[in-house]
Amino acid sequence: MELSFAEIGEDVSLLKLDGNLDLTGTRAVEVEVLASCGGERPLVLIGLSETRFVSSLGVLLLLQALKTVAGRGGRLLFLNPSALVASVLEISGLSAYAFRGSEADAADALRNSAGGEVLAGGDWSA
Repeated sequence: MELSFAEIGEDVSLLKLDGNLDLTGTRAVEVEVLASCGGERPLVLIGLSETRFVSSLGVLLLLQALKTVAGRGGRLLFLNPSALVASVLEISGLSAYAFRGSEADAADALRNSAGGEVLAGGDWSA
């Protein structure tokens, strides 16, 4: 599992995960993922377009990231999950935090959401 980090503007963190969120992959990135969810009112995108597999441990990491961000008054979206990962998010009850679209549109959705929760965007038929 490879993790890359970028900023969108001065306020949104983008983490891109490339590989499998299996036991080995999750352990390889969990500290960095959760550290990126800190701060005051964080706005976080986790890019999942290159993530091919998510185990139950990977789901736990995504849930921990979501709870960490929410606990700090921030917002998080899972950006463009692959078809298999989108299915896992649906089964695990996390699909409400998935977003299909550009990085800029997702960042705008995080910035402009009222009430702290951002619901899924885009077409999920793909």
